[in-house]
Amino acid sequence: MEKTKVVIASILKPIDDTRMYEKFGLSLGQTNEYEINIIGFASKNLPVNGSINFHPLGPFQRMSFKRFWAPLSVWRKIVKLKPHILIANTHEILIVTFLYRILFGGKIIYDIRENYSKNLRKQKVYQPIVRSVLAVWIRFKEHLLSPFFHAHIVAERIYFQELPFLKKKAVLLENKYQGIDEVGMNPNGSKSQGHKLLYSGTIAKGYGVFEAIDIAKALHEINPQISLTIIGYCASKPDLLLLKEKIHDIDFIDLKGGDHLVPHHEILGEIKKADFGLILNQPNIASDRKLPTRLFEYTANHLPILCINNPYWIEFLDQFNAGLSIDPSQFNSSVLLQNMQQQTFYTHGDTSISNWKSEEPKFLQLIASLDS
Repeated sequence: MEKTKVVIASILKPIDDTRMYEKFGLSLGQTNEYEINIIGFASKNLPVNGSINFHPLGPFQRMSFKRFWAPLSVWRKIVKLKPHILIANTHEILIVTFLYRILFGGKIIYDIRENYSKNLRKQKVYQPIVRSVLAVWIRFKEHLLSPFFHAHIVAERIYFQELPFLKKKAVLLENKYQGIDEVGMNPNGSKSQGHKLLYSGTIAKGYGVFEAIDIAKALHEINPQISLTIIGYCASKPDLLLLKEKIHDIDFIDLKGGDHLVPHHEILGEIKKADFGLILNQPNIASDRKLPTRLFEYTANHLPILCINNPYWIEFLDQFNAGLSIDPSQFNSSVLLQNMQQQTFYTHGDTSISNWKSEEPKFLQLIASLDS
């Protein structure tokens, strides 16, 4: 029986990206009904998987002229593969995805991982006028091309309110934890010595990396056993230079990655070794009602969390008794360390809801409906 050909494509996400590969790709692969192809940014650690074909792009810098032409590279690969189902994992390939449907008749899906237009307006990567023009262009594309897509996927519940072009019902597939092993509920809760702190994922000023350093320093003054691991990729060169300057000659803070993409399994390895995970995203970057991927990864692994006082995030943590809230601008380090070391966490609730397995059936059902 001939398998249905599926392409999952992005430009800046690595080809072994956790959502494209570990969630979408592996979920489809286990059915043995699809020929899976993933197009993404070249990765030094290409997975070996007999059921999935990888088509790397690049190399090119995120802030480069080559990035402008990257959609054409995706177009050439898509036309060569001629998939029955094409999942666009970023706004940058919406036009080529639309053209593919018009010319070749495939089924197309837009996987919305971010409110790209909103984020672009708030982030200070470009000059204000450039930010405004790009934000309008992105939203114009999404509005104009939305009716031509057979389905939309959203990674955050709040996007149903924020994105007016979602006239058709979209499928919510949150970025929940997908790991090698399943983590079950510990009915007796868990305690932590609070010595090993972890900041994982996107490294940027707006995501709280400098607040994480300040907290680690304050706690280290009280207890020299306190350490901090920062692991992930930093796309902003100014942020990376400042980060390296701040941790220079500090032996209890370890940076892994920074100037290069870090394989997801290495990040998960650090999560399993840590005593506390830090989630300190600044309000001007993260939507108040978005759930960071780290929330799912940390709670699924029963890692206690120090979380900025975002009511929506604290509400999520409280259902498991998963952590403590903190105001990085003013906190008593002695009281904080005492609470970290003496409180028992994960005393109730079912953390299996943080696992990708709770989302997987919805994804498989969507793909099957387009394959009919």
